[in-house]
Amino acid sequence: MAKNHDDTHMCPLYGREVFYGECYEVQEVREDEMDMKWLMEPIDIDRANEICEKCKWYIVNAHAHGDGSSVLSPL
Repeated sequence: MAKNHDDTHMCPLYGREVFYGECYEVQEVREDEMDMKWLMEPIDIDRANEICEKCKWYIVNAHAHGDGSSVLSPL
């Protein structure tokens, strides 16, 4: 789970270390809030949907469990 924009993570989608901002932008594309042309590297949306839903590193407001899963916090 990302905490700030300087956090990095081994991204299973890109297969390399990414900053939170890159992960966030992928989520913006997935949610149709940003055009894919602005990404540093193009993605396959179907593949991203599958991988990102398993990874969930982009979720900031969540409580992590000991088993690696997380649950969104109620607002």
